[in-house]
Amino acid sequence: MKHLGIYLSNSVNKKQLIDEIFSNSLLKEHLDISTLKGALHSPITIDKIIDEEVRHDKFPIKTRENASLMSMSSGQQRKALLAYLIDQKPDFIILDDIFSSIDSDTQQYILRYLEQHSKNIQYIQLFYRKHDVLSFIDTVISVNEQFQVISQESLELFKNKHESSEHLNNVTLPYLFNEAHLDIDPLIQLNSVSAAYGDKPVLNNINWTIRPGEFWQLKGPIGSGKSTLLSMIIGDNPRGYGQDMMLFGCKKGSGESVWDIKKQIGYFYPTLTQLFTHDDTVENMIISGILDSIGLYKKPTDLHKRIANAWLQVLGSSFQNKRFQELSSGQQRIVLVVRAMVKQPPLLILDEPTAGLDDHNAQLFINLVSAIASQRKVAIIYVSHRSEPGLLPDKVLELVPTHHGSVAKVL
Repeated sequence: MKHLGIYLSNSVNKKQLIDEIFSNSLLKEHLDISTLKGALHSPITIDKIIDEEVRHDKFPIKTRENASLMSMSSGQQRKALLAYLIDQKPDFIILDDIFSSIDSDTQQYILRYLEQHSKNIQYIQLFYRKHDVLSFIDTVISVNEQFQVISQESLELFKNKHESSEHLNNVTLPYLFNEAHLDIDPLIQLNSVSAAYGDKPVLNNINWTIRPGEFWQLKGPIGSGKSTLLSMIIGDNPRGYGQDMMLFGCKKGSGESVWDIKKQIGYFYPTLTQLFTHDDTVENMIISGILDSIGLYKKPTDLHKRIANAWLQVLGSSFQNKRFQELSSGQQRIVLVVRAMVKQPPLLILDEPTAGLDDHNAQLFINLVSAIASQRKVAIIYVSHRSEPGLLPDKVLELVPTHHGSVAKVL
């Protein structure tokens, strides 16, 4: 059984690419699937099944726990969908960025499952990161924005050709917008913080102190409570009330508002792009980060424009004189990361920021974050299941699940 990899950049319209594959117009010279039964392992499929659950009360995927797909974590969803698709006995499965945003245990589970069925089912793997290519892929092709094949090579040749990473470039950051926070120390202090959902304990006596300029990685398996912990720091989670927490010099519950906390934080998470539906320019998107608004409703000052354009110079020509909606999904994520960074707040939270980025845009992200971290003025919490070469946190807080909720271990 021959398996095919398609190495993508963020400039390729992936949904349209998938349609091209199923119609056999893209791969007919490389792989004739005109008479074959196919399936798609993708967030697109998961969203469709969840829509069936919500709108029509249909539950095509059954698990031992009889849980709905919507109630599962992302890793559980990936595993359940893979088992369901393989049970349908397709001739081929398109694997859409299958290792993105899942922990190492889930990655290993999926890899083993795919290997078990690799002699009976043909795989077409779509991947953005060269390190994600499956070891049993035979041929790797690359396509351009017009879905034309621009290279075709064996897996061994592909891996050797792409072995060396792009060099980390020095980035000079634009003007530091606000340094008033540098007198606050510590920025965050959590003392014996715990949280539960009903009878299910999630966090157990977490102690964590974050000082100005520190670069932290927050790690732990899916379901260990990382999102719960972040939401308590940001102020979005009512489980933070009554806890012994100091946030930016104020004791939690001393009269501060959620907005008092949020204005101190630059925050990026993968689904943030869904909030931005207006057809703003990239320049205005960056300025909206200075003004803490979803969209731009005030006339920007000359200073705002200078700062935004300085960041655009850092990003490069592919982002300049563009509108946000015309960018690829990966480019949009980079813009939203910059939007979180632009005012260089006391605390920058980056939750799975490289998920869905191609190798080039991931390197651009690493350059930006490394430059922020090197100035030692902005504290960073970086959350990711993926280790990025060149990204070097000072400290790691790992959440380790137990029966009584996750405990914290500083590495």
